[in-house]
Amino acid sequence: MSVQTAKIILLHGWGFTPAIWTPLIDALVRHGINRDQLLAPKLPLTSGSLSQTIEAFIPMIPERAHLVGWSLGGELALALSHTMGERIASLSLMASTPCFMNRDDWALGQPASLLDDFDQRLAENPVALLKRFSMLIRHGDVAASRDRVLTEALHHCNDGDPAQLAAGLQLLRNIDLRTSVSSVTTPSQLIHGAQDAVVPVAAAAWLAEALNAPLEMIKDASHALPLTHARQIADRLHGFMEQHA
Repeated sequence: MSVQTAKIILLHGWGFTPAIWTPLIDALVRHGINRDQLLAPKLPLTSGSLSQTIEAFIPMIPERAHLVGWSLGGELALALSHTMGERIASLSLMASTPCFMNRDDWALGQPASLLDDFDQRLAENPVALLKRFSMLIRHGDVAASRDRVLTEALHHCNDGDPAQLAAGLQLLRNIDLRTSVSSVTTPSQLIHGAQDAVVPVAAAAWLAEALNAPLEMIKDASHALPLTHARQIADRLHGFMEQHA
């Protein structure tokens, strides 16, 4: 089964809709991939429970698929590969981590205070929260931080549903996949921005080593990879998926 026939499932991150994938989908189509093979579902965030979220995802995954996940979508893609690896031809993780929040034995994430702040902002003003997060994911990429087109694109891709946002924040608090990684046998690769201010580079390096997977660092890139480096990522994805068709 080639990459031309296997489905490619694109899982977006917290705070955004599947529209975040539009530049990457267009870039993959230019590689000759049929647009009908590219599926970008809205994350089924109905609760902060990882098991319930994965259960909701299972009917969306065809018999054979390549999984591509960005940010929270990468954590969910990793969990899906752990749960149903026999269906997953390849796993590509962008700006991803096995554990978003710091814990007593994990210092490669974000402090709980960040999510506390997001919870408060969500209760007070969801629009302002998304604006704050959009600034954070661009931080570190000088070109992106000054790009008005990118600002408009991020605004267009925002998910303003408070229930979805709240469930996603709870997932970010709860997910810890470190003990699951060793059982993931899906051929995997990681792509990360060298200036990512949301997911530390060290977390991606830890995950790459645990998966025995290559890690491509994109110089001067931030967390906003699907919008800022779609062509470069499409080149990488196409070659990897062809290799593991």
